[in-house]
Amino acid sequence: MLIDTFWKLLLKIIGLWLLFSCFSIIPQFFSTLSFVEGSINYPDLLLIWIGLFISIIIYIVIIRLFLFKTTWIIEKLKLKDNFKEERIDFTIKSSTVLTIAIIVIGALILIESLPSFCSDLITFLQQKELLKDYPQTGWLIYHFIKIIIGYLLLTNAKNFTKFIEKESHEN
Repeated sequence: MLIDTFWKLLLKIIGLWLLFSCFSIIPQFFSTLSFVEGSINYPDLLLIWIGLFISIIIYIVIIRLFLFKTTWIIEKLKLKDNFKEERIDFTIKSSTVLTIAIIVIGALILIESLPSFCSDLITFLQQKELLKDYPQTGWLIYHFIKIIIGYLLLTNAKNFTKFIEKESHEN
């Protein structure tokens, strides 16, 4: 494996990790809608929304760089320099490593969300309330969606790998 390929793989794995860890920003954005308690404090609410939008934009830019512009990062940070050898002796393809990374990330998402979902679900069932009256409905749905995303990553890792490789070759 070339040094360049190694750095591309590493940066894409970091980009994937960032992509799937940024899903926690979305519920935080929607939780600001319940920030009001009877009256709306527009300056504070606007400040929070601006901060969240800036965070989302920064995440999108960083993820785009890490997943699709890895060559640019390698050149700007001069990651290939200072290596005496041009190759690292691995007999594994880069797509295989990327597939393994996607599977591991999917498993981590699933493992992280499953206990919280089960805990919230048990609490919901013990409360014997309607879903619309339950105060933690948003988090229950959020953890359920994360479980689905983790499962989809585990079962469709090769498709995600093909998409990432196709997009990075086009750019």
